[in-house]
Order: sequence, then structure tokens, then C-alpha cells
Amino acid sequence: MKCVRLPLLTRDFLMSNVDTELLVRHHSECKDLLIEALKYHLMPEQRGVLSNSRTRPRRCEGASPVLFAVGGGSLFAIHGDCEAYDTRTDRWHMVASMSTRRARVGVAAIGNKLYAVGGYDGTSDLATVESYDPVTNAWQPEVSMGTRRSCLGVAVLHGLLYAAGGYDGTNKCEKYNKVIKTNMNPFLLFLLLDGSLYAVGGYDSSSHLATVEKYDPQVGDTCLSDML
Repeated sequence: MKCVRLPLLTRDFLMSNVDTELLVRHHSECKDLLIEALKYHLMPEQRGVLSNSRTRPRRCEGASPVLFAVGGGSLFAIHGDCEAYDTRTDRWHMVASMSTRRARVGVAAIGNKLYAVGGYDGTSDLATVESYDPVTNAWQPEVSMGTRRSCLGVAVLHGLLYAAGGYDGTNKCEKYNKVIKTNMNPFLLFLLLDGSLYAVGGYDSSSHLATVEKYDPQVGDTCLSDML
């Protein structure tokens, strides 16, 4: 059972199928593995601590990374087109276009899906989010942010999608659809390091910034510390 990646199964399947198995109910080691999987689902903020070989998806033999170019804009147009670069064939090819034209869009990947967050459609900043599934070659709408923003910082930490700063006139940071009050600055670069998120530099509508801020999800949603 320790070779079975239970945390990658759905919570409903764990409760309705795995928990009812006699093997799991009568063996403490199997029960411990089930508890580990349920903790992984119920405490997403602790996934950095709970991560191990059972929480990481297996890689298919011969799998290679793919680079995506999503949306963007030029002097005359805002685009919704998307391209993918296959490192095995050394070629770019077109994939499905987004449902919305997006320039200055934030992009991040969770699992095997690509997320396009916010951006600018040529008329206004966007709060909408959509995801791309390479298996079906299709985009689908996701839950929108609480704030319209472009030129934003987007990153994934412990399976959660974060959006911070950007051109929207406010200084809010969001995790999924939950607005977190912070003092983050718009136009920032978002980085991941040692289980924390770092907001690096940016532009506050009057000057460029050299300051850096760190967000530690282990401490809490409202804990941000200034760094030199």
C-alpha cells in the first residue's frame, strides 16, 4: 500500500472506496496511509510539509516539458492565440485559442493544466480566469478573481494559485477566490523559494521599486514581512 499514491486520488473516492476496504480497516499501517492522504486534501496549506513520493504524480516514460506562449499584445491588436513549443520536435505549433483576448496576462500551471489569470483585453483589465487542458486541447472558464488586474504576479504554491499586485489601483493579493489584505505593490515579479512566495520589485505608479516582500503560508494569510 505504501507504493499506492493515495493522496492523488479524490477525497470522495478515499472516503467511499478506500476507507471501506477491510485491508485498510484492519491494518494500522494502511490506515495511517489513508490518514496521510486525507490530510493532504483537508490541509492544502500544509502540503509542503506533507509532500513525499506518494504526493508526486508519476512521469510517463519519454515525457518532455512543453513551453506555452499565451495571448499578448502588439501596437495594433490584443491576442487570444496560443502556441506550444515541443522540445522533442524543436517546433512551435498552434493550440486552442483562449475565449478572451489577453495581454499582460498572468500564467501558471497546476498539474497538467495551464491557467491564464486576468490581463487586459484592449478595453479594460480583467478579473476572469480560464484553464487549458492539453489532453482535450480546450480552454474552460474558472472562478474569477475578486479584483480586475493586469501585469500581475501569478504563482503556484502547495497546489494553490496565487495572484498578487498588478495594474488595478489596489494592493490586494488573492489565493483562489479569497481576498487577502496585504501591502503588496502592483507590477511585481512573483517567485517561489523554500516554500514561500517572494514579491520582487515592481512599479507603484510613480517609481520603480527595489523592495522585496515574503509571504509564508505556514504562518498565516495576513503575514507578510518586509525584506531588504
